[in-house]
Amino acid sequence: MGQAHSNETYQFMNYPPEDIFPQQQPQQQRKVFKAAKKPTAQSTSQKNINITSTPQFTDNKQQSLEEKIKGNNFFSQKNYQKAIECYTQAINLYGTDSIYYSNRAVAYRLLNRYQEAKQDAEQAIKIDQTNARAYFIYGTIILLEVQKSPQISEQLIKQAHRGLQYLDQAYEYIKDNADQQKNKLKVLINQNLGKGKRMVFLIAQEMDRRNVQSLKSILAELAQSRKVKLDWNYLEKQTQKKMLQEIPIPQSFICVISYEIMNEPILFNTGQTYEKNGIFQQFTQNGCTDPITREQIIPQTARLNLQLLQGISELKKKYGWIGIEQEEDYKAIKFE
Repeated sequence: MGQAHSNETYQFMNYPPEDIFPQQQPQQQRKVFKAAKKPTAQSTSQKNINITSTPQFTDNKQQSLEEKIKGNNFFSQKNYQKAIECYTQAINLYGTDSIYYSNRAVAYRLLNRYQEAKQDAEQAIKIDQTNARAYFIYGTIILLEVQKSPQISEQLIKQAHRGLQYLDQAYEYIKDNADQQKNKLKVLINQNLGKGKRMVFLIAQEMDRRNVQSLKSILAELAQSRKVKLDWNYLEKQTQKKMLQEIPIPQSFICVISYEIMNEPILFNTGQTYEKNGIFQQFTQNGCTDPITREQIIPQTARLNLQLLQGISELKKKYGWIGIEQEEDYKAIKFE
C-alpha cells in the first residue's frame, strides 16, 4: 500500500501542487487533471508560433533564401553543378520549401541526372501539390526515359501517356497565372506536350511497321509453299490504310496517292484534291490525268485547298505535331 502511494507521488512530481490538490469537488478535480494532460489547440498553435519565430529559425530561413539566390545566379550562368550545391544548402537549412527542390530538379535534369531530378520533383510535389514546374520536370523525365528505352512495346506507350498526364497537370496549375516567368514555363510545357504526343504516335507507327513486316514474311512463306503469286502493291495499300485507321483521321485528309496526311492539299478543276508533291510526280509519269476521275487536269487551275488545310492543321494541333511535323525518328525529338 505504501508502495502505491510512492508511485503516485512520483507520478505527480512534475505538476504544481495547485493542479494536484485544487480546492474543488472530486468530479471537478478529474476535469482539472484531464485539462492538464491534454494541451488546447490554442496552446499548441502558440507553441508552433514560438518555434517558427525563434531567432535560429529566422536565421536559417534567411540563409536558405540567400543560398537559393546564389543557386539561381549559378543556374543563369549554366553552372548547374554549383547551382545544385547551393540549392542543397538551402534545403539543408530550410527543407520545407517546394521551390528549392523543383529548382534543383531542373538543374539535375540539365545534367542528365534523371533519377535525382525525378526524386526532387516528387518531393516538391509532396510539399506543394500545385508546383507546376515540378510536374513539368517529372513528366518530361518520364518521356526522356521512354525515348531512351531500347525496346518498344504497348507498355512503353502507356508509360509515355503517364508522362503526358504529368505535363497536362503542370499546365492546369499554371494556365491562369499571368506572371511573365510563368508564361515561359507555359510555352515549355506546351512544347513538351506536343513533342511527347508526336513521340507516342511515332512509336505506335513503328510498332505497326514491324507487325506489317512480320505479316509479310508469313505471307511470303505461305505463298511460296502453295506456289501462289501475291499482289504486293495491293497488300501495301491495304496495310497503309489499316495503319492510318488507328488514329481518327477523316478520309478526306489522306492523299489517295501517298496514303499519308496531306501537308499541301491542292484542288484541281476536276474537283479532286491531292498532295502537291504526289500529284505532280504523277503528272511526270502518267501525264495530266486525274487518278480518280480519269479526266484531264489543267495544272494552271491548281490552288491550295484552304478549307481542307485548316482542318488538317486543327488535327495536327490536337495531336501536338506543331513545329515537328517532319520528325520521323522519335529518338531524335529534342525535349525542352
